[in-house]
Amino acid sequence: MIKEERNFADPQFETAMIPGRFQRTMRHCIVWQLIRMVFFSVRSIGIIMVNLKNEKELPST
Repeated sequence: MIKEERNFADPQFETAMIPGRFQRTMRHCIVWQLIRMVFFSVRSIGIIMVNLKNEKELPST
């Protein structure tokens, strides 16, 4: 039994999600965090550009 699974026997941790070894590794990996940051930045810029394009197409009243 791995360390994370032993915690479920304790009533204090019955409803808590405990990350596994892979998840903890990904949280602390600087390269992975940079990839995520770039992805979300590009996605946000894309959403902003679409909104600006749609704003120009609206008829002014």
